[in-house]
Parts: sequence; structure tokens; C-alpha cells
Amino acid sequence: MSKSLPKISYGKIMEQNELINNIVNSKKGFLIVDQNTFQCREILKDSPIYNFPFIKLKAGEEFKNLEQISLIWEFLNKQNATRNDIVFCLGGGVINDMGGFAASTFKRGLSFVNIPTTLLSMVDASIGGKTGFNFNHYKNNIGTFNQPLMVFSDSIFLNTLPKKELLSGMAEVIKHAIIGDKKLWEYLNEKNINNIDFSYIIKTSSNLKLEVVDKDPFEKNIRKSLNLGHTVGHAIESYFLDENQPIMHGFAVAKGIIIEAFFAHKLNLLSKSDFEEINNTINKYFNNSLNFNIDVSKILSKMKGDKKNNNSNINFSLPNSIGKISVDNEISIDTIEALLLEFLKND
Repeated sequence: MSKSLPKISYGKIMEQNELINNIVNSKKGFLIVDQNTFQCREILKDSPIYNFPFIKLKAGEEFKNLEQISLIWEFLNKQNATRNDIVFCLGGGVINDMGGFAASTFKRGLSFVNIPTTLLSMVDASIGGKTGFNFNHYKNNIGTFNQPLMVFSDSIFLNTLPKKELLSGMAEVIKHAIIGDKKLWEYLNEKNINNIDFSYIIKTSSNLKLEVVDKDPFEKNIRKSLNLGHTVGHAIESYFLDENQPIMHGFAVAKGIIIEAFFAHKLNLLSKSDFEEINNTINKYFNNSLNFNIDVSKILSKMKGDKKNNNSNINFSLPNSIGKISVDNEISIDTIEALLLEFLKND
């Protein structure tokens, strides 16, 4: 595996004090949390991280913006941070993305360490090397590719989460299974949210993503497969942000996976039985909580602004079967509109 990829510790973070001290060494460490993950800092009270100067940001996707990034920069500036220092990002995907971006750009780049506190960030946001924030109502429209120095992925933080946060993370686990791990898919089919082994799915799902990122760090080819569900999902998420009714990222992605699998079926890329299996498995985990009322014209407008598009068509990664996916499937706006309307009519 590439040396540029982060080292990941799946063990107990409270047993990693020596490693943390070695990482920081003579440097200064800074901690970024939000209103929700501030409580997670208490879990680290016997860790060197607990004593780092910290900034507490507003929590939620609606605050993943330049204003919050500026607050991090101002904090680092007041703390006289230098390029040799290290930023620790304690939180979910929003904190990992914003903290990584702020660190990557302050004084042209500080190292950063991710400590994901949600299932979604453990299997996705903390390990891909994508950083950024939302801009002009578009998801993650400004950002960088920059890998964290280290990731501490400790399932102890899952004990702090409500069930809906676990479900949000399951969308990314399901996505990883669909694009490249039939064994993981079969395991997910056998289990439910109440009896799943989170340590197993975190390590399995994370390793799958790391393998893909290692082959294609800057998303020129196979890494595009990780966008399954996100073209439609990001449009849905942005739409509800505009409506001041934010929904969780994983819920939008779960719906996006179902809709994009429907597209694949209708375009003769995916069998009807595989589409139905994907639809049924996702709804089993999400307990039919994905019945969103959406405006097709506004969703299409959001999709047109997706950063992955190359021309007037929309670019999709679509499943060909469970465990296999194809990238760079360009679909015209008219076709997408017709398929969306057909899906929603029967949903």
C-alpha cells in the first residue's frame, strides 16, 4: 500500500498515548471539535490530546462553510501555529473535512490527524484524503486532496451516537459492499442494525476504500466508483439544505444508491433481481425512512452543478451487479428526468 496513505489504528485510542506523543514529539498539537463532539473530548481525558488548545465549532452540515473554516484559521493564527505543528480533528465527516482543509491550507499546509467519532467518518470521510467545505449551496465544491498523517478509528466513540447516526454511516458501508465486496454484502444481508459487528464492518469497509484510493488517489479512474449514490445523494442533501430542512448525509446517499441502482437497471446495466436486492437491503436497515418529497427540477439543477461532470451530461458510477461497478456512465438530463419521474411514481 502506498506510503502516502494514512496509517490507521483500529485499537483503543486510550492505549495509544506513546504513539500520540511520538507523533507530536516537540511540535504543538491543536484540537478541533464541534458542539456535539466536545463531549468526546472527555473520553480522551487521560490522553495528551486532552490538553491541546482547542476550538469548538457549530455542529451540522449547514455550518460546513467558509465562515467556520475562517474561524479555524483565526484560531491557528492566534495560537502561533507553524507548518511543523499538527491539527487533530475530533468529530464526524464535517469536522474531518473542514479540519483537514483548514490544516492543508494554513501557511500552505500543516499535518493533521483524524479521530473519527461517527461510523460514517470511520469508514469514509476520515480516510479518503478529501477535504473541503460547501460553497454556494453545492456540496464540497471547494477542497483539496490531502491525506491525514494518521487515523485513530476507535469504535468506543460509537457508544455516544444515536441510532440515526449509525444508520447514516451504514450507507457508506453498504456502498462499499456493492462496489467491491460480495462477502461483506452477504454479511450485511444476514444482519441488521441491532446485531451487526461494528468492529468487523469498520475494518473491512475502511480497507476496501483504502485499496481503491491507493490505486487512484486523485479520482481519475477507479476511485470514481466511490461516488456511487453520491451524484443523486448530494443533490438531495443540497436541496434539503436550501429548504432549511437538512437531512443526514448517509440518508441522502442511501436514497441516492437506490435511485442510481434503478437508473442502472433501466439502462440494462443491472438485473432487476440485483436492483430489488439493493432496494430491499437498504430499506431493511433504514426501516423505510427514506420517503423524501423532492422537487425533480431542483434536484436536476443541483446535479448539473456536480463537480464530477465533464460536459452537459451527468456522470455516474453505476452498479453492474452486486460487487461490481462501472464508472464514467454519462446520462443526458432528459433521460435522468424521465427516470427520476418514473422512480418517484413507483416509490
